[in-house]
Amino acid sequence: MDKKLKTALDMAFSAPPPERKAAFLRVHRRRELGPAELLLTQAGYVRWWTWAGSAALFAVILVLAAGREPGAVWTASALTPLLALIAVAEWGRSRRYGMEELELACRMPLRSALLARMAAVGLLHLLLLGLATPVLALRGGGKMLQAGVYLLTPYLLTAAIGMEASRRVRGQEGLLACAAAAFLMCALGMWAWGTRPELYHAENAPFWWAALALTLAASAFEFVKTVKETEELQWN
Repeated sequence: MDKKLKTALDMAFSAPPPERKAAFLRVHRRRELGPAELLLTQAGYVRWWTWAGSAALFAVILVLAAGREPGAVWTASALTPLLALIAVAEWGRSRRYGMEELELACRMPLRSALLARMAAVGLLHLLLLGLATPVLALRGGGKMLQAGVYLLTPYLLTAAIGMEASRRVRGQEGLLACAAAAFLMCALGMWAWGTRPELYHAENAPFWWAALALTLAASAFEFVKTVKETEELQWN
């Protein structure tokens, strides 16, 4: 293009300098959410049956843990994978219904929203398991830490398997895979108490601590993979 023509076009279509730009930006500045406010806001998007199901399952676990039957305590421990199933079902809801692209178009970053929802549900479940631990320790004749290990180990293992399954299997089939893993863990827990009750004796505590460490590492690994996959989706 001719230099003179280019200069004339620049002069003809040049934008005027902005007036009161700083004042306008101060008035319409986007308000950032703090961590606590973000957590509370996203907790409101969690479906009501997630909270209700968690509370109902906790009530069942608490009643079983307080029972007088010899195996009631360990039956209660074997039900904790169902709590993990509720959490994984909520975490994978966007992927299951194909809503990830729609959530990517929202103001709130998808990664922040998912992390906040996962934190809300996870904190609730940790609170419920923490409340059940003293009852479990009292009725089972064990220690508080040992009872906590019995509750957390199947929960974390189910959560890790569920996150892996929900990433690899799309749609309702992913939820069915998570449910199958949760019910399998429940069945294994009840089978272990019925056939190998010595596994829950105090001398096998090192085995349980090692299992807890492995399941904690596995769930953390799956959590990081889920977050990275969300970041890749955001980039795409």
